[in-house]
Amino acid sequence: MKEQQLRHLARTRGATSQVAATFNERAKDYRKSDWHRRYAERLIERTSLRPGDLVLDAGTGTGFAALAIARIVSEDGHVVGVDVSAGMLQEARKAIHATSLQNIELLEADATDLKRYSPSTFDAVISAAALLYMSIPKALAEWHRLLKPGGVVAFSTMRTGSPQAGQLFRDCAKRFGITLQDPNRELGSADRCRLALEMSGFRKLEILQEQIELSTLDLAHAWESNFRSAKHYAVRQLSPLDQKSLRQQYELALKEAQIHDACAVSHADVFYAFGRK
Repeated sequence: MKEQQLRHLARTRGATSQVAATFNERAKDYRKSDWHRRYAERLIERTSLRPGDLVLDAGTGTGFAALAIARIVSEDGHVVGVDVSAGMLQEARKAIHATSLQNIELLEADATDLKRYSPSTFDAVISAAALLYMSIPKALAEWHRLLKPGGVVAFSTMRTGSPQAGQLFRDCAKRFGITLQDPNRELGSADRCRLALEMSGFRKLEILQEQIELSTLDLAHAWESNFRSAKHYAVRQLSPLDQKSLRQQYELALKEAQIHDACAVSHADVFYAFGRK
């Protein structure tokens, strides 16, 4: 049993290190992703935060959600932004320093394992588009432990198969013998979001479905965001020649999809999920 636990721990640490390395590579360009910023801010708008709240931003990235939270909780409140990627946190510090906000603390750590904090520490735990890169049961169990009684957990995710640009990328990868799982499959429906929260002991659940619009600039970066995704690691093992061919096929497929149905390509179906401890 102990040997199995050690192997599981090694795999978990390896996966976390891979996610960190991937986002370190993407960090400098990530803040250019306007739809990620709007996606995070919409989650915060939908969450019942109050001035004075102590909030954990789990998977803070470049700080889109942390900045929005900090403005709501005001100087009487505090935000702890946690991420495994040092590169993303460096970009978050730059963004914070460009403001007058003094109530954000950044921590390089695994947001699913925060033993440094006692139970019932936070009023809210927020995870904007980050839960898909974590062990979902482990993350939600840890956040339930960290929340005060009555505290709220809130996360955002996408419907399975959305956005279309991501599905097209996975379809193109199949032609090169690579099967990529949809990163949204575990939480990609309202029922799956609800079940994940229920299994972790949350109550008073609310799942909201909306759409987020992708700009022309967002779609222009679709190759890089999909090729560099932490969930699409296998395509980066292709030969340089195959990578070039994949890019050509993908960009052609995306262009044809935009001509056929520009509205479908430029919108993503998203869920905002909430629960109370």
